[in-house]
Amino acid sequence: MSIHKALQKLDWRKRAYFMRKFQIRTPKNAHILAMSDEEFLKWADRKSMIVFQNWEQTDEYFELYMLYMKGKMQRDLETVYDVVSEKAKQGDEKAVKLFLQLHKDMNQLQKMMNRTQIKQEEVQEDDDDLEI
Repeated sequence: MSIHKALQKLDWRKRAYFMRKFQIRTPKNAHILAMSDEEFLKWADRKSMIVFQNWEQTDEYFELYMLYMKGKMQRDLETVYDVVSEKAKQGDEKAVKLFLQLHKDMNQLQKMMNRTQIKQEEVQEDDDDLEI
């Protein structure tokens, strides 16, 4: 699930707070991202940030944060991959080694993810056969 889909499920104030905090841009929220704390509180009809700060301590917030970071890391990995790939093509010895290591690590990660997915599917199939 993407961060945008996950945020759609939230109360509009929490969604706006999260997007403002991490500067997640959409075509319609540029004005929110540019607000000061005082302007945001007035717009969100809140007297203090405590409500939002308390929300940051919840599992719901943590799950959103992890989803956001996962997406950010994927974009960063793509950037690193592109740089390393280009340098490897130019014959940079260290880049070639790093490129091959990245390729190997990505294959191992994919295998691990496939095994996890298969196990999850097996658990779901086992749960479907339960009688109450």
